[in-house]
Amino acid sequence: MNKFAVLLSASAFFFILLPAWGKEIAATLDSSEDRYTFDPQLFRGSRFSQDSLTRLAAPRSIVPGNYKMDVYTNNKLTGTYDVYFKGFADGTSQPCLSPEVLESAHIKNAQSPASSSTEDNCVLIQEAAPGGTSRTNLPQLRLDLSVPQNQIRIPPRGYVDPNELDDGASMAFINYLTNYYNVSYSEPSTPNQRSLWMSLSGGMNLGSWQYRQLSNFTWDNQNGNRWNNIRSYVQHPLPGLNSQLMFGQLITKGRFFSGLNYRGASIATDERMLPDSMRGYAPVIRGVATTNARVSVMQNGTEIYQTTVAPGPFEITDLYPTSFSGDLDVSVTEANGSVSRFSVPFSAVPESMRPGISRFNLEMGKTQDNGDDSFFSDVTWQHGLTNAVTFNTATRIADGYQALMLGGVYASAFGAIGADLTWSHARLPDTGYTDGWMSQLRWSKTFQPTNTTISMAGYRYSTRGYHDLMDVLGAREAQRNNQLWESDSWRQQSRFELTMNQSLADFGNVFISSSTQNYRGGKSRDTQLQLGYSNSFRYGISINLSVGRQHTGGYQNAGDMQTFTSLSLSFPLGGSGPRIPSLSNSWMHSTDGSDQYQSSLSGMLDTGQTASYNLDVMRDQQYHQTTLSGGVQKRFSQATVGVSASRGNDYWQAAGNVQGAVVAHSGGITFGPYLGDTFALVEAKGAAGAKVFNSEHLEINDSGYALLPAITPYRYNRITLDPQDMEGDVELLDNEKQIAPIAGASAKVIFRTRNGKALLIKATRPDGSEPPAGADVLDENNTLIGIAGQNGQIYLRTDRPKGRLTLRWGNEPQDRCYLPYDFSGKETASPLIRLNAICQ
Repeated sequence: MNKFAVLLSASAFFFILLPAWGKEIAATLDSSEDRYTFDPQLFRGSRFSQDSLTRLAAPRSIVPGNYKMDVYTNNKLTGTYDVYFKGFADGTSQPCLSPEVLESAHIKNAQSPASSSTEDNCVLIQEAAPGGTSRTNLPQLRLDLSVPQNQIRIPPRGYVDPNELDDGASMAFINYLTNYYNVSYSEPSTPNQRSLWMSLSGGMNLGSWQYRQLSNFTWDNQNGNRWNNIRSYVQHPLPGLNSQLMFGQLITKGRFFSGLNYRGASIATDERMLPDSMRGYAPVIRGVATTNARVSVMQNGTEIYQTTVAPGPFEITDLYPTSFSGDLDVSVTEANGSVSRFSVPFSAVPESMRPGISRFNLEMGKTQDNGDDSFFSDVTWQHGLTNAVTFNTATRIADGYQALMLGGVYASAFGAIGADLTWSHARLPDTGYTDGWMSQLRWSKTFQPTNTTISMAGYRYSTRGYHDLMDVLGAREAQRNNQLWESDSWRQQSRFELTMNQSLADFGNVFISSSTQNYRGGKSRDTQLQLGYSNSFRYGISINLSVGRQHTGGYQNAGDMQTFTSLSLSFPLGGSGPRIPSLSNSWMHSTDGSDQYQSSLSGMLDTGQTASYNLDVMRDQQYHQTTLSGGVQKRFSQATVGVSASRGNDYWQAAGNVQGAVVAHSGGITFGPYLGDTFALVEAKGAAGAKVFNSEHLEINDSGYALLPAITPYRYNRITLDPQDMEGDVELLDNEKQIAPIAGASAKVIFRTRNGKALLIKATRPDGSEPPAGADVLDENNTLIGIAGQNGQIYLRTDRPKGRLTLRWGNEPQDRCYLPYDFSGKETASPLIRLNAICQ
């Protein structure tokens, strides 16, 4: 044998001795088309098993049998499967693919002969897909399939095979959000304010059946405590119908009728089940606080959100999902006791459907908290007729009430136009039955040449006899209680709204938002107009300017008109980096005579961006008051904690909030960050300290678990672990998993680990010889855990301080020996323990 073959032979045994290097060398050998043999004379003093070593040198020489492997198709992970390797007369073996693997890889010819034996119920890749090849990396338990594009069924972008959807594991979880607020005043006559608000949302999963609840607890020193159960329901995905079944305390979808709280059942299309390429909202709330203030958001009379904000402009972008209609009423309670309120319009925009795609919704039950409660049913159907036309229809039936809607959307070069006509027939107290009509016209368009976007322009008109079911139920209850019923929609005649955004490229962005509505019965018109300009410059400098004018209507020519102006400028104090603070200065003016000036300093306290701070100073010219405030927020792996405080002329204020989640599962209790509706519990026993790549600042805890707060339902999610900071004597056997959960699933993702000390054993036979190189090494459970190297060198990892291994190099009784080991008296601080043992 030439020197090259000798060198290659030595290298083969070297990678057996050092597995970390051997994976790369094995891959190189596997891709080679050359065949090599090992001369026993090269290993004097060693027993030599030519048969065992042949499979290490020859391509496709894996021992026939079943192997659990990660299968990749054209470099894309297909999944983990049991793959049968079929042996051939020339001593080679090739992966024989089952129908399950072929189907998951989207091979067009995904059929194989039906047989009761594993060997006959599979086909080679070149038989299923002419031109296809396979490549095996045994050390990494990875099988790569290369398949010509014309042999693959190309699914829609984002398609997930329903058979691969994960229902998740059985778990119970609770999200908690707690906010404590305290204000103490210098004046003895002014009572101090203390309040506590806690939101609890979560539920329990039993397979694909999911229970959910949303409730909150409120306490203050003046009114005591109150528990409010907002929603409680059960949901069950129906992927076969692209829909979701729900029953319990629900909210109507509100696509074409007003949103109603009700107790009942619904089945509706869930567009999340569709691929991305086949798919056809809570709004952002913006406002300004003058102190550390408590912000509360109400919809349809129910508080759905509460938080504490720092002085200055604020944005709320994380509202819990609500119905599609019902304006959001926002109240800002300042530390000095003043309260400001405003409303955020919330309604649906025109919806276009792809041709051939339908969306349906069926809801029935009894209304709740909507006046004189009544049984009702809603039926909605939408269908894409062509690329340009969508047909919409809906009906609502209740006690003494019927409504029918017909409409559609037309998409053209002039924009998307949505139009619908609704007829109602309602029984009102005192007046009896009335009929009426309501028409709506909506339009949206982006003008590419000027980059102008009109996101929604809508006009609504209703006749005197038209009434919404919510108003009818409210009027009935008011009449029973000898009261008058009033609402924004009760006597509304028409409404017009417009939102426009204009990009000026490098010169910034301009937006306009406006709405106006008039009423019957003597109430004057409501009008709201807001114009704004924003721009970002080099070095992180930004500027924002907005002017707003609002007229709130009233009776007998009464009303209120105000104009608001705000200007803000922010810039970093230094260069770039996660810990560079930012300074923001703002001026706010109102026609009631108030002027406010504010400066805010904010930044991060650590390079990992887990802790943030803000320091603020504000001057109110109208009340001649200067306020100092500040706050700190820290994001831990198990919760997020924030504190804030402020000081004014005659008061001081303090607040604190905590949010996070608790999950109960078969392995115990795990704490983590606030969870979304679909989340994952990552299990890696013994891998404490390993980082979860998918979410910042998450790591495996001492119990071997971590909570990944949000994963995307009906989409493939790759979850990866980084073992760099892993503690203890453990190694990851795999560090990447792929799952496709159903909506609402609590998925459990298990990463295999091998726990124990790393051993390097020098094994010899009683006669002084070494066991054959290439011999299989088996543990007490007869599981293959390694291969013997040159000169009897054996590497393994075990958590047992002593035990017995089996070395096997043939099928006869004399082709094996038993190797005891014992390191219970050894120093275990070293990452690698060396032992000598006799194999008998």
